[in-house]
Amino acid sequence: MERNSSFLKKEFGKSLLPVMISMLAGTVNTLIDSAFVTRRLNAHALAAVNLCMPVFLTLCMVGCLFGVGSFTAASRALGKRNEEKAVNLYHSALLLSVLAGIFFMILGIFFSQDIAMLLCRDARLLSMVRDYCRVTLIGAVSFIIIYMPTYFIQLSGSAKDMTIMMNIMIVTDVFFDWLLLYIFDLGVRGAAAASVLSMLLSCAYGFKVLQKQDGIFRFRLDHMHFFGIKEMMMFGSTSAVGSFFDAIRMFALNWIIYRAGGALALAVWAVINSIMELSLCIKAGIPRTASPLLGIYISEHDNEGVRLLVKYEAVVGLIMSAAFSLVVIIFSRPIAIFFKLSQSLYIPFVCLGLSMMLEMLCSILGSYFNIVKRILLSNIIMISRTFIFTVGFAFIMLKAGWNIWLFLPLSMAATLAFTVIITRVISKGSHDNEHQLSGILLLDDYLEKNNKIKCFSIRATDEMICKASEDISEFCIDNNMDRKLATKLGLALEEVMTVMAGKSLRNENDPVDVRIYSYDDEMGLSIMCSGNRYNLFEEAEKNEDDFNMGVKMINKLASDCHYIYTLGMNILTVEFRYGVQLFN
Repeated sequence: MERNSSFLKKEFGKSLLPVMISMLAGTVNTLIDSAFVTRRLNAHALAAVNLCMPVFLTLCMVGCLFGVGSFTAASRALGKRNEEKAVNLYHSALLLSVLAGIFFMILGIFFSQDIAMLLCRDARLLSMVRDYCRVTLIGAVSFIIIYMPTYFIQLSGSAKDMTIMMNIMIVTDVFFDWLLLYIFDLGVRGAAAASVLSMLLSCAYGFKVLQKQDGIFRFRLDHMHFFGIKEMMMFGSTSAVGSFFDAIRMFALNWIIYRAGGALALAVWAVINSIMELSLCIKAGIPRTASPLLGIYISEHDNEGVRLLVKYEAVVGLIMSAAFSLVVIIFSRPIAIFFKLSQSLYIPFVCLGLSMMLEMLCSILGSYFNIVKRILLSNIIMISRTFIFTVGFAFIMLKAGWNIWLFLPLSMAATLAFTVIITRVISKGSHDNEHQLSGILLLDDYLEKNNKIKCFSIRATDEMICKASEDISEFCIDNNMDRKLATKLGLALEEVMTVMAGKSLRNENDPVDVRIYSYDDEMGLSIMCSGNRYNLFEEAEKNEDDFNMGVKMINKLASDCHYIYTLGMNILTVEFRYGVQLFN
């Protein structure tokens, strides 16, 4: 039987839109603030808000460090069926996020004037920069902690609640911006306060969702302790490094663009930056949708599934990036009018569109290498993409007197080329090793080449389940299991798949991914399917009917049977140790 991408596409597709919408969290708030500030105040106020972006990105950096780090580590833990570790990582990241938010709140109260002077040298903008920074930092907890419910709701498989969270944020931000700018006339302070309040309300809903009785990420006070910080920091470092260098990049680019075209160019850059932030739903949302699935498949040593998923990411990402870019270019004139800009945005938006498609591929590869624990490579890609090539090419355009906006596509093209070169060098360097690394993804295909793992996809029909049972029996025999026991095991596993088809899957045409492996002194079977939550091992212990006979037989033969429900998927694992006298 062969492997196809039906299951992966279905699981990826059902989470993609909710994840993309949730990625708009801070982005939409910033865009809404920019629009209200421009229309209520003036272009100088918009420039002041843009000058505060390094502060916002710094808070994002901290939120990413704990949120993304714990999310990635937890998804890998769930891939290894370790629920307790995933829960402890969640609570540890939550505690660290709150403490970090309190620290930045203190900075905002006492040092906002100093921060404003660091960000702004224009006396006309200084007071507005100070006010926006102060309110943003005082509400830092909301900007940092928002990552926790958005990421862990995804792991819980409740995609619609991610959309609801985002809708709450958008609607309340619009309401508070209108109230605080037009009714109370608080200026940029009102815009910053609107973002803080809308984030807090969205967070409140997200944590309420996680408190569901059957959810594994319910808040428990006795779990609030420091756990897995090193692992969390490792996996979160790429996103944190990206946010950190984003903040530095904004500081550097603000200076370069101001030198290139003055306050008008800076206002255009503020609009471009708002559009770039809006595009995060695509260039960051697609890798984030795939990351927990990749974590599970990588933990399963399923290289074929990893390749299928990364390829599908790239196809979907390029199509969406091209569509988004086309829309932005077509509506460049109305966007300029909306932001009260007299200068044409057509050329800047063309450059932005080209860079988006290239950056999409860089983002996918950077996220992938982070998940497979090639942290250094992931960080190199991130720093190259967010800072080195971006600021470097912007400075070259300034000195050469060329169109400043050309730095956008040129920097992303250089990053992608640099990434391909690095991975090719690493791949070629492993060719003399038994565990050769393949292609750009640097996967070790040792198990596949030595017939130690077999992955295939089926539909839950009786015919395909029987064929899967035969393939499993043949694999067991090829790996030295006693023929009679292999046949018995295949029939028992056939009944397991039949039970899942009847109790969990909504119809027999739903795809199921199956993996059988033999390595590290154990043989095992993993079955992944979507549908209703159903722990057949637990149910078999409760019921004595004939329907569960195959499951009971597996429980007797296996050294370990494990069930977990995550991302809206049922994942069953059955393991057999070589010491359990199943082999010759």
